[in-house]
Amino acid sequence: MKIRRIPIALRLFLTVLLTTLVITTVSLGVLHWTMQKNFARYVADVEMQKLDQVIANLAGVYHVYHDWGNAIQAQILQIEGDAAADDYDKLSRWWLRRQYDIALQQQYFEVNSLLNVTPHLDDKASQQKKTLNQEELRIIEMNLPSEYQPFDGLKFPLGANSNNVLRTDKKSEAGTPNFVQNISKKKQFISMPDRLGLSSRLSLYDANKQFVVGEISDVPVSYRPIVVNHKVVGYLGLKPVLSQDDALSINFFSNQKRYLLLIYALTLISSLIAALLLATYFKKPIHRLLNATRELTKGHYQHQVKINRNDELGDLSNEINQLAIILDQHEQSRRQWVADTSHELKTPLAVLQAQIEAMQDGIRKPTATHFEAMLRQVTSLKKLTQDLADLAQAEAQQLSCYFAPVNPWQVILQEVDNFKPKFEQADLSVSIEGEGTCLQLDIDRFKQIMVNLLGNSVRYTEAGGQIHIHTEQTATHWSVMVDDSPFGLTDVQLARLGERFYRVDDSRTRSTGGTGLGLALSVKIAQALGGELSFEHSPLGGLRCKLTFPKQLNS
Repeated sequence: MKIRRIPIALRLFLTVLLTTLVITTVSLGVLHWTMQKNFARYVADVEMQKLDQVIANLAGVYHVYHDWGNAIQAQILQIEGDAAADDYDKLSRWWLRRQYDIALQQQYFEVNSLLNVTPHLDDKASQQKKTLNQEELRIIEMNLPSEYQPFDGLKFPLGANSNNVLRTDKKSEAGTPNFVQNISKKKQFISMPDRLGLSSRLSLYDANKQFVVGEISDVPVSYRPIVVNHKVVGYLGLKPVLSQDDALSINFFSNQKRYLLLIYALTLISSLIAALLLATYFKKPIHRLLNATRELTKGHYQHQVKINRNDELGDLSNEINQLAIILDQHEQSRRQWVADTSHELKTPLAVLQAQIEAMQDGIRKPTATHFEAMLRQVTSLKKLTQDLADLAQAEAQQLSCYFAPVNPWQVILQEVDNFKPKFEQADLSVSIEGEGTCLQLDIDRFKQIMVNLLGNSVRYTEAGGQIHIHTEQTATHWSVMVDDSPFGLTDVQLARLGERFYRVDDSRTRSTGGTGLGLALSVKIAQALGGELSFEHSPLGGLRCKLTFPKQLNS
């Protein structure tokens, strides 16, 4: 069964979109849940800020009585007398509400003067009040119920002068306005308008938050401390008025839901657009890179992809272009390798074929001289194929080497001695000086390198020239250098030494049996032995071949 493939652009699009949606959903959900949980508490905390005067009055009460129970009982008895014992619990709650009303009166008289109270009286009394002199107004103000008097501090007992009425002689009583004569012999409790409905939700707690008086609440209440002489003596509690089930809360949360859903929708649309743009931003260069790799797989190594981006995709496009260049170079090298190999094999095979056909046709007789010429061609073919095999193994890092302690200088002296006939035949003078050391080498592979270097010098040095072989060593390296005299090399030719089938003078090298594989193979063998073969201009005017091995790797 074929698995459905999901493009990377679609994955990126879905990832960005879903991630944004999850974060938004969780954030808005937590916000809505927190708002529902703490909204009523927040409203109560805000309402608590309006009870500063109540808290100040309660602090004054505690300062006088030093105990909440004593304060409540004493004030109720002072106001209600023995009747308070009949319904103490009800009067206790009434006491806390009365503290709230007193605070309202205080705040009222801070803003309004006595004349501002007159609208509460009937119109006739108001007209009569205008005719009173200042002394009469002062007397009336002193005898108004406490709820309508400017509050300048609690005075105890609060119920004193309960029978205090405005009395004058008969003459003055006859002249007293009706609204003054109608004042009750006992101060009446006149509640102030409680527009916020706070008085019915108040409760008083002691310093340990144990309930004292007021409305018992089954939900958490908001607290404000009551402080006397820098010590918390109690707490004023306010029951939250809102819950998730009442109409006001339902209406509020309904509006909030609509706003949150609007925010969610806008976030969804924004995320959708952003994810689409981001996916498109990455999709186009990825498709171009994919197309470039397809071209490379088809062998079109000249294909280049240009992506002007300062990120990983831009780096990837540069690497693909570099890869295309390297593959093109390798392809050119492979073709050149095949062409050079076929060319090198074709020459000795053609010579052998011509000699054999000449013998078959009777042009040449099968003499020892002719067989020797044919053997030389076979030997050349064998060397060529062996060099090709060794070079292929060296490039694949599969060249077999058998390391053993070797004094390389002794090996060099033996090979120079073996080359003496060739030196004499080429009319070359050889000088040799140096010293050896003990290295871990494959002696046969080391001989193979020296044979190639000495043979290269014989092949490329003009008759009457010089060959100088010498060594140098440091604490970490040992090197042998083979210098020869002109024929010299240019910098371009020097840079190409070590390439397969490269020959500086193709016609001359072919006449002496060179294939262009010796130096390339020597470079690879030196690397397999842990050393390095490099080429420089020789002080003698020709080529210097420098073979170096590190001592520390062969200790």
